[in-house]
Amino acid sequence: MDKKIVRGILVGAASFGIGFALFALHFFQAFEWKSWDARLRLFSSPGRAGRDIVLVLVDQNSLDVYEKQQGLPWPWPREIYGYLIKYLKMGGAKACFLDIAMTETSQYGPADDQNLAEAMNVAGNVLCPIFLSEDEKESDEAAASLLGRFSRRADAVPVSKEKLRSVTLPLALYLQAAKGAGNAAVNPDGDGIYRRLPLLYLYEEKILPSVPLAIADFVRGGFGDESIPTDGQGRMIIRFFGPTGTYRTTGTYRTYPIATLINSWAQLQEGKTPQIPPQEFAGKIVLVGLSAVGLHDLKSSPLSAVIPGTEIQAAALDTLLNHHFVRVPPMEIAFILAFVLALIAGISVSLLHKIWRMTLAFLVCLAVPWAAACAAFLGGYWLDFVFPEFTVLLTLTGAAVLNYSIEGRERRFIKSVFRHYLSPAVIERIIENPKLLQLGGEKREITSFFSDVAGFTSLSEKMAPEEMVKLLNAYLSEMTDIILDAGGTLDKYEGDAIVAFWNAPLDEPDHALKACRAALECQRRLKELRPEFLKRYGHEVTMRIGLNSGPAVVGNMGSSRRFDYTAMGDTVNLAARLESACKQYQVSILAGENTYSHLEDMLAAREADIIRVVGKQIPVRIFQIIGEKEKVTPLQMEKIGIFHQGLVAYREQDWDRAMALFGGLTEDPLAAIYIDRCRNFKLNPPPKQWDTIYGLKIK
Repeated sequence: MDKKIVRGILVGAASFGIGFALFALHFFQAFEWKSWDARLRLFSSPGRAGRDIVLVLVDQNSLDVYEKQQGLPWPWPREIYGYLIKYLKMGGAKACFLDIAMTETSQYGPADDQNLAEAMNVAGNVLCPIFLSEDEKESDEAAASLLGRFSRRADAVPVSKEKLRSVTLPLALYLQAAKGAGNAAVNPDGDGIYRRLPLLYLYEEKILPSVPLAIADFVRGGFGDESIPTDGQGRMIIRFFGPTGTYRTTGTYRTYPIATLINSWAQLQEGKTPQIPPQEFAGKIVLVGLSAVGLHDLKSSPLSAVIPGTEIQAAALDTLLNHHFVRVPPMEIAFILAFVLALIAGISVSLLHKIWRMTLAFLVCLAVPWAAACAAFLGGYWLDFVFPEFTVLLTLTGAAVLNYSIEGRERRFIKSVFRHYLSPAVIERIIENPKLLQLGGEKREITSFFSDVAGFTSLSEKMAPEEMVKLLNAYLSEMTDIILDAGGTLDKYEGDAIVAFWNAPLDEPDHALKACRAALECQRRLKELRPEFLKRYGHEVTMRIGLNSGPAVVGNMGSSRRFDYTAMGDTVNLAARLESACKQYQVSILAGENTYSHLEDMLAAREADIIRVVGKQIPVRIFQIIGEKEKVTPLQMEKIGIFHQGLVAYREQDWDRAMALFGGLTEDPLAAIYIDRCRNFKLNPPPKQWDTIYGLKIK
């Protein structure tokens, strides 16, 4: 057998062994949870959620309404929930679950409790929560004796293995009036996210249901011997259908603020048309819960960082009622998948030499576990993804390292020779195609980056050469790291100036955006470093940046004995002119029109002028880059709009209006420049055929 095939088999088998050992130690558990969350997000489909499940929430607005208008702080009188129950019963609601702990007598007196219990009893469709716990604490024995009416047989549903030692119960009169009760105290997974819950609990020889099972039993009359799939610990996996969170009237489950429904009940009692007709709840299962932050019932689901705890119960109930069950296949399937893929990956990489073929093998082998996990998800199964993926990745990495060690001497020689002169990306291209060592270039669209330290000449005259070198090295290191991390190619240093470009030698479709983000990050980082530079070297350091996008010739330029990988052309020259123009316009970043056209939907910017640079006849619009839109404040956006209005008035030669608009932008050097222009033009009007183009006098 070929030595390379044997080597691949050995690498694959060793990787599987390592992966299996880590799996046995539960190393992958947290990562597997996150991969499941990713599958839920990928295939989220709110339209598949049950339409007969609705939520009524005590939200912050409802709390504010009752406290400010009715003088009722939290907790409210319980008769309010009685009104809600009557309203829902009038509308024909199928069931109502009060996910609110009422374990102590109402502060408004026994009559308040009695009124709610009477409303529950009359409605005949209300369920309440109980709270089972593993902690040792005293329980209300009188109320606990009432739990027997809610006990049920296990049927085909396994009982949770949790060891429950106590229970917190609502008042006995509520338990007597309720048509059902379920455990609402559910533990999340180890990362604090709720993905599953037990259906049955054993407490003092009673088998008690969870909230979703209690509601499902009530509305369906029981599940009989129907099998409900659970995991190895008797927990049902919850099938979430869509990202949810703050209050909304449409989404995965229709949601109502409780104050709106209570107001509708009051309107009905007064003979008025209700804000929401009770018939809207005909045949609905209503879960009443808490969503205000201060009420401490907010949870995390795989699709939402913060949702009401009631919504977890709603998703679990939906899973039960509509049979959206998720099954856990035997782990042997994941083991076989991981082992077979590890062997294939090891053999493939060991036999391949071409970079593109090896890359394709990597992509295919890494994609198969994800594709299998997604296919299983669509079939209703939670197939482990992380263990097979890790095994494949480890195999690919191990085989590639062996290839590198055994057959990569020539590659290492090239890298050792050129690593001091060329960027890693260029070296890789040379390894793939040695012909690139020839002189010449290719025409590509790039985004060119020019930066310069403001006042560097005068700064260098005031500093000792040794201190200047230290300052310059510190500055260039920080800025270069940002450029390279953003995918830029460093062209050269010219003293304190940095020349770079994007989209060569590697293709980067969003090169303009990456260059602008790098420019913004450079300015942000320099702002952080400025106090340190001032303290250490006694001088402030500021920089100007010019950006421009367009065609350029990129390649190896120079002589047959010494050359550089660089970019040349008008695009590069204009970027340099724009860096210089920053000084005249007193801004930190200027970009050409071509650059701005690539990213106007993502970055906040304002048109600074239409200019004609020295040595060029074709004018160009230039833009000051302010920041990414999601990070720019509303006030900044408002000022951009005012500046734009002023620029329009300026070009229409409405000098007074332009000066008024620009004058409203205090501490804005660019606006001040335009105010001076307006004053001059008011005294010395431009010619009739004025094209508004400003000609720069210096490079």
